[in-house]
Amino acid sequence: MKKVLIEDMSWTEFSEIMTVNDLVIIPVGSIEEHGYHNPLGTDYFIAKKAAYDIGKLANAPVAPIMPIGNASNLMGFSGTISIEPEILKEVLTQVCEGFIHHGAKRFLFINGHGGNTATIKMVSNLLFDKYQVFSTQTEWWIILKQMSEFPCNDHGGKYETSMMLAVDDKIVNMSMAKTVSRKNLTDKIAYDDFGLKFKGVSLPPSFSLNCVTDVGNYGARAEEATKETGEKMYARYIEYCVELADEIRRIPLMK
Repeated sequence: MKKVLIEDMSWTEFSEIMTVNDLVIIPVGSIEEHGYHNPLGTDYFIAKKAAYDIGKLANAPVAPIMPIGNASNLMGFSGTISIEPEILKEVLTQVCEGFIHHGAKRFLFINGHGGNTATIKMVSNLLFDKYQVFSTQTEWWIILKQMSEFPCNDHGGKYETSMMLAVDDKIVNMSMAKTVSRKNLTDKIAYDDFGLKFKGVSLPPSFSLNCVTDVGNYGARAEEATKETGEKMYARYIEYCVELADEIRRIPLMK
């Protein structure tokens, strides 16, 4: 496949690809704060580049990225943009329906933002129920946490910043990297690397992150991020997703 990005193809080039391929890769990002040092487009940049590299290696076309997701818990920080989950669900569903009309039967979402997870899952369920197509999503921080030495226990901290350095180190300002202790909501309700906890039990969060951190990033120290670490993380994630894309093609489809 000479071209990877669908927006770069003519309609005849896309039509030809779909005669031998029924998998489309869809990156989904977010525009939100990631500390003093990372760009607002961190989730966007990581998802976009990862999707391209996965598509190139897996020989699968890559859709234009959905750049904005649900980031309502970060609206306390300037520059963050958020759309409601129902709107994101409708947009992604209609995008997929367009590709289904042209022959797609499988989708791999490359999700760069945790706030999109539940919505993409809803889209996947809807597409299967309505069209019997298969779709799933991957999130680099979940994949690496489960299959590598990288705990990925931060937002804009050591590991996410390292990934961003691997993707484009020119738009990360490491001289501004700063990590501060998080505040607790009460004496007994704390916010740790994985969310709210009360008496050791996890709770779903429903508040703005600026309530617990003034700088925006938290978890593993951002000051410890390196491009070398990020390149190792990125390579592991891409390798996994390429293997997953190949395996998705082997799934028998329902008639």
